[in-house]
Amino acid sequence: MNTGVSSSAFSVMEKEGLTTLEIFHNKKEDRFLLRGMKEWDDDVRWDRYMVDFTPEDILTDDYRAVGTETLLATFSELGLKDYLEQVEQLLREGKHHGIEFYYNRQKNIRVMYCKHVNTLGIRNRRHAIRSGGIRRHELDEPELDALVDGLNLARAMAYKNATANIPYGGCKTVVQCEPVKRDDFEMMGFLGYVIHRIRTFTGPDMGFEAGMADTIREKFTKAITGGTKSPTGPTGGPTAYGEYLATREACNSTYGSNGISNRKIAIQGLGEVGYPLAKYLLDDGAQLIVTDVDLSRVRTLQQQYGSDSVKYVTPDEIYTVDANVFAPCAMGGIITEEMIPRFKFRIIIGSANNQLRATSKEAELKLAKKLADAGILFVIDWAHNTGGVIAGWAEWLLQERVSLDKIKPKVELVCRDNFRKLLEEARETGKTPTELIYEKVEDMVYSGAEFSELIW
Repeated sequence: MNTGVSSSAFSVMEKEGLTTLEIFHNKKEDRFLLRGMKEWDDDVRWDRYMVDFTPEDILTDDYRAVGTETLLATFSELGLKDYLEQVEQLLREGKHHGIEFYYNRQKNIRVMYCKHVNTLGIRNRRHAIRSGGIRRHELDEPELDALVDGLNLARAMAYKNATANIPYGGCKTVVQCEPVKRDDFEMMGFLGYVIHRIRTFTGPDMGFEAGMADTIREKFTKAITGGTKSPTGPTGGPTAYGEYLATREACNSTYGSNGISNRKIAIQGLGEVGYPLAKYLLDDGAQLIVTDVDLSRVRTLQQQYGSDSVKYVTPDEIYTVDANVFAPCAMGGIITEEMIPRFKFRIIIGSANNQLRATSKEAELKLAKKLADAGILFVIDWAHNTGGVIAGWAEWLLQERVSLDKIKPKVELVCRDNFRKLLEEARETGKTPTELIYEKVEDMVYSGAEFSELIW
């Protein structure tokens, strides 16, 4: 089988006959350890997961394990020494714990579990110790690009969970595979197995439809939330509500009370969060400039609210429109030092993860300061796009007993009340809101300091 893994960590796994590969980073000593294993045979029936076997069952009679020296030699033999050093530098910059790779050779599913710190999760007395979404990347995408995305998101999730008073470390599960079909129980079973192995609770992110979560929940594990059958629905709705509240606070801080009314707001992306956010803003009197690669979403919004209230521009034009607020609700990494002089916005606040093109806290703080110097109010995304993770966490804890009425006060506390205090304190201290929120939650992220979890 041609698996197309000639320039990735999975090529090492292919050569060594491994199903799992782990890269550990000891931050205090700046040391790395590699461990690889063959833990299952290629003919395992993953659609029978949790019927015929669990994560603790023996899935091969040919188990083997290899250590750091053997794996380093294989990386070098395959010409991947520089690649491994790039991965190690990413782990170093982001203060990550490591990456776990899981390989389903038969289905060509490549899972990369990106792990930030677990200190809060270790203390929470539950099975899951980290929380973060699961997203899909195309098989032909460079693996390093997928890893950069996953590691950045894992670090952001650690801070997002702490900001929302949720006792879990941060992570992101990145999967390179073919598009998922809901009746492909082999793939769903394998993903369910991995979710149990990595001790996370997760939810569908970009590339995975919410319906996938329904299938995995019904057949394989309850540790995935945010499906279409969830009592609170897909997590995009609660995220949009929290973003609306935070946007209103940002506008009030910049323009005074009732700041959204008649303001021009540019929204990049009308997806699971951007579309409901647009409706919240329009209902509050905003004028929108929108873009999306799916023009049907634009047309639907215009039909409901009128083309005078909803103007369309191309994806490239959205960065330079004349608007009060820019709401990135699609891809990350869009704010660079070179882009800042082109912006005409007073505020940048949206749901997209990792809006700053940076791989470390220090690089983020530098860009946030440049935005402030340009007269733009910016707050790092994990400080306000927390509605979805609050909803997912509530469903994980309460299962069918959760409801929107139960989670809305929590979203309002974090995304409205606490966010307002953050903006006020930033104005009083002269610090950027991004610098200030880092100061407030960093000790909690790395030390696991006790805090009051939001419990019903």
